[in-house]
Amino acid sequence: MPIAEVESWAAKLSVAGMEQKIRVLEIWVAEIDGRAVGWGAIHGDRLEGLYTDPDFAGQGIGTELLGRLEALMRARGICRIDAEASANAEGFYLRRGYARAGEPRGEARPITKRLA
Repeated sequence: MPIAEVESWAAKLSVAGMEQKIRVLEIWVAEIDGRAVGWGAIHGDRLEGLYTDPDFAGQGIGTELLGRLEALMRARGICRIDAEASANAEGFYLRRGYARAGEPRGEARPITKRLA
């Protein structure tokens, strides 16, 4: 993700907003040798975030987290996942069965996936 895009995203964050997200979202963390290397968050039928530490990119951590979150949602009777992907993550999701779900809104690209 370009630095300008990261800075724009980070400028919108606040401590109060992050505290609210922690209270509301179900957050799963991937660890390797006690180090947090990725996280994923869901709320209802929405994937609210998925992140892998760049030092661990390409090792399947994001794929594994996404698979676990999808399995949780499927077990809860959720038939469709909705999310917003960043431009740099859109291809990741499309390769894993997600489809575009509308026109981009700024930096956000709406995506969806049906769970079988």
